[in-house]
Amino acid sequence: MNCPHCGGASFRTSRFRLSDIPRLLLFQFPVRCRSCRERGYAGLLLAMNLRQAGRIRHIEERAAKSTERLRNQPR
Repeated sequence: MNCPHCGGASFRTSRFRLSDIPRLLLFQFPVRCRSCRERGYAGLLLAMNLRQAGRIRHIEERAAKSTERLRNQPR
């Protein structure tokens, strides 16, 4: 899937809005392009994969921060 606005291929899930309800009934979920930040919709499977990837990225970032804190502590 590529962004129709900029052609980028990197997306993240977007927050739900009240206006998204009709699309949700069609199993289309809001996503946002990481390049141009435009909002669009993706199918259920793609949205679930993006959501899981975001959780993994968050866990990895938190682990990197804690490792950095441990390295910077005086001995």
